[in-house]
Amino acid sequence: MHRYERPGEFFHPLLGVMITSASRLFLAMAEAKVRELGGRHTYMDTDSIFVPPELAPAIIEYFQPLNPYALDIPLLKEEKRDAWFFGISSKRYVLYDDDGEIRLRDYKLHGLGHLTNPFSSEVDDWQGEIWMDLLTLSDEEIIGKYATFYAISKLSVSTANIMPRFWSLNKGRDYKEQIKPFNFFLVGFHTMKAKKKIIKPLAPFSRNYQEIVHKPFVDYESGELIEGVRYFKPLSSTILQYVMHPEYKFNGNVGFLRRKEVRADGIVYIGKEANNIDEEAIGVKKPQILKFIR
Repeated sequence: MHRYERPGEFFHPLLGVMITSASRLFLAMAEAKVRELGGRHTYMDTDSIFVPPELAPAIIEYFQPLNPYALDIPLLKEEKRDAWFFGISSKRYVLYDDDGEIRLRDYKLHGLGHLTNPFSSEVDDWQGEIWMDLLTLSDEEIIGKYATFYAISKLSVSTANIMPRFWSLNKGRDYKEQIKPFNFFLVGFHTMKAKKKIIKPLAPFSRNYQEIVHKPFVDYESGELIEGVRYFKPLSSTILQYVMHPEYKFNGNVGFLRRKEVRADGIVYIGKEANNIDEEAIGVKKPQILKFIR
């Protein structure tokens, strides 16, 4: 990756390594303690571990002697009690209550956050609605609800390494018609090929995101003006693929998964912004697959 991240004023690589590695060690100790108590953790991430509620008090008490502060404050605390958990893979989960009526407590947007609101401004928590549908609707019902919505993302020319992608598209056009730095627009997730090339929909920005599928758009690859909803990926397909996303860090598909063994065979230096979704949206070389098996 040709990236350079300028260190901040208080950047200290040794402290950064020690803090994050200590956090991972702490989580590994907590996982081992849960197993010693006869339980299994459901999920962990950065600074938290989801454990059976009956084991939480014992785990909190066990780690309390490690409290480095002079104050008598708990080192660990229960943040969410007696919640149901539904997990797909890393950073794709939802916590909810179910006492005859399902109510969401918390959920992650990983894998959905790059999409625009398909419902219009009347529905603010649209990601929450998708999670609710994943908990309560069948595949057929999700297809019926979302088949007429499409996966649309915002894209802006916000960094210098994005601009060269539009040089061929700008070639021969008047300056006022060119795509310029800090322009922003909407992109569709490409599903079809034409003349052996992928059609990548690129449209002017609109507050009504879904309307672009019914209007002419520019193909990012060829610069041609094209029209047709068949070139846009239905949101129903995106959602069903989202719920089938595999877990790459563990072996297994359902239930308690087994950790994979990791053997490092090299080092690749990347920055935190290495996988910017706005760059991925137009840099993919294959059409997105619409078929799914659940």
